[in-house]
Amino acid sequence: KMLNFYLLFIVLHVSEGESETLITAYTGKSVLLPCSCTDLQTTPDTFSWKKHNTISNTWENISSESDQYRNRVQLFNNLSPANLSLLISHLTEEDAGEYRCDDKYAEFTDIRLTVKGCDLENSGEILSITAHTGESVLLPCSCTDLNSSPDTFSWKKLNTISDRLEEISSESDQYRNRVQLFNNLSPANLSLLISHLTEENAGDYRCYVKKGEFTDIMLTVKAKITRQTSSTTPITASSPRPGATPNTLPPAEGSSPSQSFLIVLTVLLLPLGLGGLLYWRYRGQRQGQMESRDQKQQRREKDTQDQVAYSTIAHSNTTRQVTVTDTEENTEYATIRGN
Repeated sequence: KMLNFYLLFIVLHVSEGESETLITAYTGKSVLLPCSCTDLQTTPDTFSWKKHNTISNTWENISSESDQYRNRVQLFNNLSPANLSLLISHLTEEDAGEYRCDDKYAEFTDIRLTVKGCDLENSGEILSITAHTGESVLLPCSCTDLNSSPDTFSWKKLNTISDRLEEISSESDQYRNRVQLFNNLSPANLSLLISHLTEENAGDYRCYVKKGEFTDIMLTVKAKITRQTSSTTPITASSPRPGATPNTLPPAEGSSPSQSFLIVLTVLLLPLGLGGLLYWRYRGQRQGQMESRDQKQQRREKDTQDQVAYSTIAHSNTTRQVTVTDTEENTEYATIRGN
């Protein structure tokens, strides 16, 4: 017995009294708690993994059959007898604490495991986002440490009628084939993508992680404004009264090309016709004025030929002088009377 005890004492990697090993891991990931024999050819009779219960201050055996660790723990001694390490998968923050690898002779290795969870960006804040109907919007939510991921998380929307937060599900009629998550590609990315927005999607959303942290987002959805390329005038049809003559509707916009051509031709020729008419009237008036001027000139020349030119007479007491005026070919004598 003393020999067996001595052999077990030397095969354990860490003996009682040495400092514990510190290991840090992240939620959602896996961690390997190391424990092995120094001599790889040696196998301990029995060994166990225990975790310290801080409430009862006792060491409790870890079992793959327990609810906390079912399908999450794995040993490797069946492949390598000297390898006593423990693998824990899908870590949660509750997995943090002190672990001990020991045997029945009180030889042990202590490990302190720290499990970091997801600390949300903008935790406790309210973000405002505006989008338009028919478009897509990304509601941002992520962990501050990109290596971490929450145990669980959910997106919820406030029901203003019941004043309760209701979980958003891709299986619901309202969001089927319209919502998408990205944590399967990047575990720290908890953002929610909503496609084909409607005005009913407006409201208050919350990204919630298990430990109570959350980010609130207030989404405003506005109707998308579309520019109309053409406008049409609505026509209201009414039945004519008995005996009344139906009104003839004016030709609608977009009439035949021949009608449009005639209208344009009429508009172009109308100024030319008016200009020709004004020019014709002006020319007629001008010719009449010229004929009237010629006739007056001819009458003036005829009157000049028939005129009788008179001489100018100067009266004096001493001498009476007669002045005769010669008017071209015809000469006439003036009768002079004395005083």
